[in-house]
Amino acid sequence: MEVKRVKRTPWPGAHALAAVLLLAGVVAGAHALQAVARERPGPADTDLELFGVPLKGATRDQLREALKRHGMRATREDDRYWLDFYDATDVLEGASEFYAGYVSATGRFAFAQYEFPAFMDTRMVERVVNMVSTKYGAPSSVKGRYGLGEVRASWNLEGGMEIEVSRGWPDTTTYLTFIDTAADAEMRSEIDAEKTAQERIKAEGQSHAF
Repeated sequence: MEVKRVKRTPWPGAHALAAVLLLAGVVAGAHALQAVARERPGPADTDLELFGVPLKGATRDQLREALKRHGMRATREDDRYWLDFYDATDVLEGASEFYAGYVSATGRFAFAQYEFPAFMDTRMVERVVNMVSTKYGAPSSVKGRYGLGEVRASWNLEGGMEIEVSRGWPDTTTYLTFIDTAADAEMRSEIDAEKTAQERIKAEGQSHAF
């Protein structure tokens, strides 16, 4: 099984709503967003879903079927790998790629991620945060400044589910990630175990040289 990691920026480890829109009354900066978060009801009682499929406990087959119905074009769907890859350009404005990761042992959803290329567009991350907020309310937390540097906005939902909008720096590419924290940790453990096994096999194959 191939060991493959998708970039999640800036959250370490790995790399999905409507057209990217600026809301009326756009908030300017992390401090303003945090003030709005204190005024609005939090999203803690909201189920996390994608294309109408509740993501907690969703199976690979369930999500694949939903993605297909909504026009997502697969570039790789293969049960031998942890991740499926899709072209998202005709599904979500501004997005280029979509990834979905699953626990190998159970086939259950672990995470999904949209990638928004944003060459020198420092406001892309703000637009994606506002887009997510239309459905899930204000973020639970926002770290960083939209105009400069790394940014991470997160929504903490029921059942250990999370949404994260993030951007590294100086690369302004923005990532929208949906996470089942327990399943994601299980998937990462599988990947780490496979990587360790491959490294051991490689070392054993080199042992004759020393």
